[in-house]
Amino acid sequence: EMTSVTGVQTCALPISESRAQEMAATLAYAALSFQVGAPSTRGTASRATPAVMEGKEYKLNNYMLPGPLTPLADQILVKQSKTADVTTGGLFMPADSTEKPSEGTVVLAGPGTTHPETGKMIPNPCKEGDLILLSEYVGEKVDYCGDKHSFVSASEVLGIFEGGTPVVGNFKPLQDRVLVKLTESATETASGIALASETTEEPTQGEVLAVGEGLVTSQGDVVPPGIKPGDSVIYGKYTGTMVSIGGVEYKVVPASDCLAKW
Repeated sequence: EMTSVTGVQTCALPISESRAQEMAATLAYAALSFQVGAPSTRGTASRATPAVMEGKEYKLNNYMLPGPLTPLADQILVKQSKTADVTTGGLFMPADSTEKPSEGTVVLAGPGTTHPETGKMIPNPCKEGDLILLSEYVGEKVDYCGDKHSFVSASEVLGIFEGGTPVVGNFKPLQDRVLVKLTESATETASGIALASETTEEPTQGEVLAVGEGLVTSQGDVVPPGIKPGDSVIYGKYTGTMVSIGGVEYKVVPASDCLAKW
């Protein structure tokens, strides 16, 4: 049979019905493959480590980490506050004359500790974002993501500044600690003789401004201290930690180290 396509005569050869079906199936498969395309690889890129996913590199003492740290037990990772190295008049202060940082922000916090005898979970009293007060020489210093941090046990934290502002009215002592406003030492004897400054001793009494919730028992119960704000206390000469809040010195003392109250 002769047919004409664009003016050119061609001869259409007859084909079997089965051959026609095979060719139609081949053409349909080719069209479907063209529309779908190659299998997508978008899902494989998202399986990178968390550090890559978030676009941030995590380093601990210059070692690359696959992701952020996870503190254990009651450990917290604290970013240390920076101290001022110039006076209000613009003069630089020697390194040994600047106060060491006593405040810091909790960057990461562990879940808490499990009591070894009862198996009770004692929750970590510190959480991420808390502004805390530390004594000077506690913790393990590390460099994390380019900044100075410390690993500290929550039991060594003196207290938390509620609201994130480091003022005395926001200070909440932890455990059974109390915040004491110091009574000024005597500057003269009972007979009126002035005492030399080197003979005056550090005060061992004062007014309680804030009190912690208390110690936690092996069963997870809290035992409140027998002291309340407004009480006056006397404590041992070598107990407690001197702290500076707002430029004023106070002392944080465990209630168990207080000798008497009135």
